[in-house]
Amino acid sequence: MSGTFTLIASYPKSGNTWARIVFERLLRGADLPINEMDGHLHGTARRLLFDTFAPVNAADLSYDEFERFLPEVYRHFAAGISDKLMIKVHECARTKLDLDWIYPPSCVSAVAYIVRHPFDVAVSVAHHFGFSHEEAVELMADDTRMRLAISWAPEALPVAYGSWSRNVSSWLDAEPYRVTLARYEDIHLDPVGQFLRLALAAELPVTRGEVARVVEASGFDQLRRDEVEHGFRERPSVSPLFFRSGQPRSWEGVLGADLQERLVREHGAVMERLGYAADGDVLSLPGA
Repeated sequence: MSGTFTLIASYPKSGNTWARIVFERLLRGADLPINEMDGHLHGTARRLLFDTFAPVNAADLSYDEFERFLPEVYRHFAAGISDKLMIKVHECARTKLDLDWIYPPSCVSAVAYIVRHPFDVAVSVAHHFGFSHEEAVELMADDTRMRLAISWAPEALPVAYGSWSRNVSSWLDAEPYRVTLARYEDIHLDPVGQFLRLALAAELPVTRGEVARVVEASGFDQLRRDEVEHGFRERPSVSPLFFRSGQPRSWEGVLGADLQERLVREHGAVMERLGYAADGDVLSLPGA
């Protein structure tokens, strides 16, 4: 599959930023500061890209009208790029009404999809956006949500997250793309092996030793120290710290049993597909 984009896709707060830091440092050096990491096609950068390549200004469009132009905007952008770009994606994989994929497959060489147990996602979403746990669980069930109200990024364009289940399934079942799945919990247990697997799937010419050096420089403790010392431009103002924990099972003792049960009711089928048990355990991937 040809293309200049490598999509690093996930539902919000599933490990996307950690993966992007590792990928960016593999491409640009292990000492790349976290605030110099590219945010191609996300947030304000996405708005500026749209207004550069689209024949109209995004401010003049409805969401449906804006989305109609996106595939062609991405094609124009990709045509002028020779190097690989790591693209942060939180939205669902989907087509427009005329069946043109939002991210044209001709522009995409590979997709790394990062998934995390929904119990941990709920706790992390609540912390990140200043929500209650109930509001976070509600968001994860909302299949119509276009974007969160983000006061610190007023020029950001709408993003169709979908529900947690829809987001996961849309990418795992997206036939035009070459998708490699990685569970956050598996990355945490074996970061070198898992990031090497993702990098090779994305056709990056890296060695295990190179990945090991980048992983060592990109541990959560180090990222937290970097954020405390230098700040992190992707941290929303309502969140005291972006790199909060990074540990699996951070939901224990925090997420109420009623909310755990609701997450299982609403997402149980996809959880089972991923080896995510109703008691919070992470089992072997079915069929692995």
